[in-house]
Amino acid sequence: MDFGFTNDRAKFEAAQAFRDAAVADGWSIKPTYGKREDVSRVSSLERDGFKMMAMTRDHANGHKWKYEAQISIWGPDGLAVTPPDIYDFAEIVARTRRCGYCKTADVETERVGFAGRCCAKCLPEMRRKIEVPGWCN
Repeated sequence: MDFGFTNDRAKFEAAQAFRDAAVADGWSIKPTYGKREDVSRVSSLERDGFKMMAMTRDHANGHKWKYEAQISIWGPDGLAVTPPDIYDFAEIVARTRRCGYCKTADVETERVGFAGRCCAKCLPEMRRKIEVPGWCN
């Protein structure tokens, strides 16, 4: 997992555009870490039971990674929603019925691991891979 670390300015600008489009579409926004960092760097957003974290940090020269650019979304059920490349609330809602593993759309999903969204077909294998002894310690 790359945690959004990148040297690609386009990925950084895409994350900023995603966050800004969400705010324009009615999501509330606040700084994730209070006064420590401004919403332009890392923000928590909410709308209709959905939660989002937008990581849009840029770093000065001398860092291995120039940017941290990542959008993370959770549905009202607390499960992860794979964000679309470009902000689209209807698509975010639709993805609450999309398996996070095989990407099958319009299916019932269940929790696997902490917040994984999984269809019934993938569930046994994903539980075997993810929920190994001690997985939640």
